[in-house]
Amino acid sequence: MSFFALKIIALLSMLWDHVTYVWPLALTVEVLFFPDAAETIPALLVLQRATDYIGRIAAPIFLFSIANGYRHTRNLKRYALRLLIFACLAEYPYYLLFGFHGNIMFTLLLGLLTLRLMDWGNEKRAGLGYVLAAGVVIAAQYLSLTEGNGSYILFILVFYGTESWPLRKKALLWLFLMPLSRYRLVWMLFSEQLFTYRWLHMLCINAVGSLLGVAFTFFYNGKKGPSFPGDKYLWYVFYPAHLLVLGLANAKIQGLW
Repeated sequence: MSFFALKIIALLSMLWDHVTYVWPLALTVEVLFFPDAAETIPALLVLQRATDYIGRIAAPIFLFSIANGYRHTRNLKRYALRLLIFACLAEYPYYLLFGFHGNIMFTLLLGLLTLRLMDWGNEKRAGLGYVLAAGVVIAAQYLSLTEGNGSYILFILVFYGTESWPLRKKALLWLFLMPLSRYRLVWMLFSEQLFTYRWLHMLCINAVGSLLGVAFTFFYNGKKGPSFPGDKYLWYVFYPAHLLVLGLANAKIQGLW
């Protein structure tokens, strides 16, 4: 699977996730096709829960793209500046849609800079880069300033460091790492004994669902894939643009605009 194909899959997954955030699938289908239903049809809820996993494919692919981009970029400064500019452009639409700050492009930028910091540190002294990178992950997790926090930074580092690993070894690592990264949710589930369908679904969607996106990266064949004028900016423009459209639509629905 080419890098272009991975990006398209990630874009469609992200779009699905955000569209169904504004227009939940079960409610939308019910309003369009079953307007006289007295209560939500159980089959529609099951369908919505099942399709929630589609939206979890995107993030791991975007994190993988940073590790891959760092490895192949010809101009790191220009790459970082591009991420910074579009992260700033996306921040208001992101807040408009979700009501909080720290869109994922800031996370990707921090991940890119962490990779450079790690390599720089290791050039100065063996092992220093890993210590510095670990410090960034811990600080990002503690401060919670961007989407995914330190977990997403860690995932970028893992994607970068395991490129040459055998598939089975990578799969085992991710099967352990992904649920572990959701330790807060796991702890809350068991400590407060929230053994309900809603909470179990939330645990599965966050601790297991993202493994679908990781699995897609295993099929990457190292090729760029089809290209066209401006393809480099496809995701950069699409991200803030679709957030703005959906954010305005959501504000309209909520009567805030």
